[in-house]
Amino acid sequence: MNPEPPELTYGTFNGFAYMPAMPGIAYRVLFHLVGTQEPGGRCLVTEDELAEEFGVHRSLIGRGLQALILAKLVFRQAKGVYQLNPMISGGRTVTEHLDGIGGLDAEDRLDVDDFQDRYDTAVEQAELEKQEKRQGRGKDVVRPKAAAPAAAAEEPGVLDLAAARRRARRKARP
Repeated sequence: MNPEPPELTYGTFNGFAYMPAMPGIAYRVLFHLVGTQEPGGRCLVTEDELAEEFGVHRSLIGRGLQALILAKLVFRQAKGVYQLNPMISGGRTVTEHLDGIGGLDAEDRLDVDDFQDRYDTAVEQAELEKQEKRQGRGKDVVRPKAAAPAAAAEEPGVLDLAAARRRARRKARP
């Protein structure tokens, strides 16, 4: 059951000429958002809803949304609330649409020659930040090694969990 999208009367959509090469799921998500946006480009949808609609895992939707955010095609406002870049959103009037574009910061405009380079740089930066975050977690988290229970080692026929994990698995019958 898809809700009826609000009526849009105006949009330039020429920002699509400046889309960088992104993962395929990003385009599917983007076109869904464009097709279901409220006037002004506001989109109310969760990753779970998109995943169910597309029949894919939620993490794939997250990757698509992340690509759109890094490309500055979509801005995340809150959980389940996204804003399309005014250069690809629609509005009720020409004035409303042009006001949205006029209010953009220079770095959020899509009509630039280096859009692919900007996107690639943003992806590289995001990957570096992700790696640093992982490394930081590794330094902060100290996991003590579990000692084998003494009682299990003394009782005949009792195998401790660590030893059970090291045992070879049974081979499947031919």
